[in-house]
Amino acid sequence: MTRTGIDRRRFLRLVGASALSYPFLRALPSYAAGGADPVYLVLLFSACGTVRYKWGAQGPAPSGSTPTVTSPLVFRDTLSAFAKAGPMKVDLTSKVTVLDGLSVAAAGQGSHEAGMAALWTGATVSAANTVKGASIDQAIAPLINSQLGVSSPFPSIALMAQSHADYQQRSAQTRMLYDPSGNWVDPYTDPAAARGTLFAQAMTSAGPDRRAVIRQKAFAQTSRELTALQSRLCTEDRQQLQNLQAMWNQMEMQIQAAAMAAASCAAPSPGAAGAPPAGDPFPANIQAMSNVLAAALACDLTRVASLQLSHALSPVTHTWLGSSQADTHHNYSHKGPSSLYTLQPDPYDPVAGAALGYPQQLVDIDAFYAAQVANLAYTLSQFTTASGKNLLDQTVICWGSELDMGAAHNHDNTPFVLVGGGGGRLKTNRVVRFKYNPSNDTYTGNRCHNDLLLSLAKVVGVDVGSTFGASSYCTGPITEVLV
Repeated sequence: MTRTGIDRRRFLRLVGASALSYPFLRALPSYAAGGADPVYLVLLFSACGTVRYKWGAQGPAPSGSTPTVTSPLVFRDTLSAFAKAGPMKVDLTSKVTVLDGLSVAAAGQGSHEAGMAALWTGATVSAANTVKGASIDQAIAPLINSQLGVSSPFPSIALMAQSHADYQQRSAQTRMLYDPSGNWVDPYTDPAAARGTLFAQAMTSAGPDRRAVIRQKAFAQTSRELTALQSRLCTEDRQQLQNLQAMWNQMEMQIQAAAMAAASCAAPSPGAAGAPPAGDPFPANIQAMSNVLAAALACDLTRVASLQLSHALSPVTHTWLGSSQADTHHNYSHKGPSSLYTLQPDPYDPVAGAALGYPQQLVDIDAFYAAQVANLAYTLSQFTTASGKNLLDQTVICWGSELDMGAAHNHDNTPFVLVGGGGGRLKTNRVVRFKYNPSNDTYTGNRCHNDLLLSLAKVVGVDVGSTFGASSYCTGPITEVLV
């Protein structure tokens, strides 16, 4: 089967496909048109910072303003999840870059909400926790069309995996994305609704009725058609379609599991932060939303996506991690050290933090989120792009949080991890450490995360200008992570 010059309608006709299969057939190498290899951006958020002495990777501190680079990576405990990702425990160390010492200076001092607002915008946050300007995903999405000539079915896709305990109001602590006018971008929060919208052709063939029985019939018909198509495809395309179908089936089971768990929950009133009942759908929602995201990228429905896990000041109680989990993530995060600088003499290697009051519950929560990110990366690694490249190699996942340490409420060493190859534009398997001011919270002389946002635009291949967000915090893309 030829890999170039094939008309889309002719391809559909040749394999006997219908509109049900269309989103999935976008992903097949045989179905690809010519052009540059796609590069995908994923912004990923988890709350309340890190357990500092367990997070990151080993390596020396910078002796001056020049960052130090240590390769290959030797993870500390939390990020070791990337060395055993997915059900096959695959080592993805070579796909990871750890950034240590970047300051989210635009957030100012001491606020979860400000950290959330500045995280992807790089914009100075007002006293009311508002910003002016777009988050980097919303800035990049239209440029992919205008500068690269790529027109995706969805310019960007925003997803959020929710706990039943999460706050429902729209606010600076629950929204991480902003449009060019500084308005919140609302994510999909229901996996079934996200799947139904993104894969509308596959989910609405039985009519617009969205009742469960109709969805199930549409799902079953889609699954049957994907199975029937496989015998008409070459080996490489057949394997790709089988992987997509397996994820589609898994997604359906996860959505059903989340719905069953949610049915046993009594949602708290807005703002409540009490411990949730045992039926919290959060873990199933994370898995389902991760698969929705992976399927959307594998089918080339968008080049820009995001996944938000809970929100700032996360009120989730992680009961599925064990009986000791009796309080919220936010509350546990306040039981660690209250200042980054109590980790002296070397805050870059804060092993002494073990004696500074971090609860084991918080260590376990951090490990849980690292495993979710690693599992998403593993899922992407199981697919190829429409041009035949490995999907994880063509993606950059940028994982961040709204602050560094929960009790310190600091932004001067906010944790960031890059996962994926970024289409060959990223240097990986390294920890890059930046010098930051160890004496106060003024961020004077620190390397700021605005430069990371500029670097993400470079990876995707678009030009957002010489600065992004607050120009005073920009010095240019981070050359230590770019090829």
